[in-house]
Amino acid sequence: MAMTTIDKMKDIFNGPKTLLYSKAITDLSKATVDITPEVELPVTVDSLKATMDDPTINHYKVIGLAGDWATTAELGDFNVEFVVPSKAKDLLTIMFGEDAITELTKVTLKGTGDATLDATTGFTGIAVEPKKFKIKGTIVIVDDEKENLMVITNIALYATLQWDNSGTEPVAFKFSGSIEGAGKRSIAWLTKAPATGEPGIGGKTNKGVGSMLDMG
Repeated sequence: MAMTTIDKMKDIFNGPKTLLYSKAITDLSKATVDITPEVELPVTVDSLKATMDDPTINHYKVIGLAGDWATTAELGDFNVEFVVPSKAKDLLTIMFGEDAITELTKVTLKGTGDATLDATTGFTGIAVEPKKFKIKGTIVIVDDEKENLMVITNIALYATLQWDNSGTEPVAFKFSGSIEGAGKRSIAWLTKAPATGEPGIGGKTNKGVGSMLDMG
């Protein structure tokens, strides 16, 4: 079998442009899959991260011999995080659940001495209970050319308020968590397929292009 040369290894994913979210888990063990996102999330530049911690190596040694007699390992945790600078109702519902949201139809300020603030028309908005709520589903990261996707499913994320640079940055929420996908294919990298009958990678007729990672 011939060695795979370095030019064949240039199969990369970079330049994320769009992050889509679906509350549905995606079965990446199937060859044909439909994903229907419910929302496109505005994500702060350079806040999107998907990483795996280093594995834990267990070293087994015996008397009289240097080095390991045997080793075992446990995979490190998979981590996902990104920051969304928005307080839209749809976003708050995704982060904390429908039962944590209340629409406020009129909130009136009184006695401030400011005619604008004390206006009888009042203010409208959303109240939220910032409770612990597990965000499940699938995220789809689209590259800037809309030719490649990175899909992460079986996500288990939690949202926290981030507003520590109030003079220069808007209110935002940090999504952080992991994958609950032991034994399941949870990550996929996909390349846009040409129309049926058109040549794909290597000049072969396209039948679908992509790769998947099992987080078991």
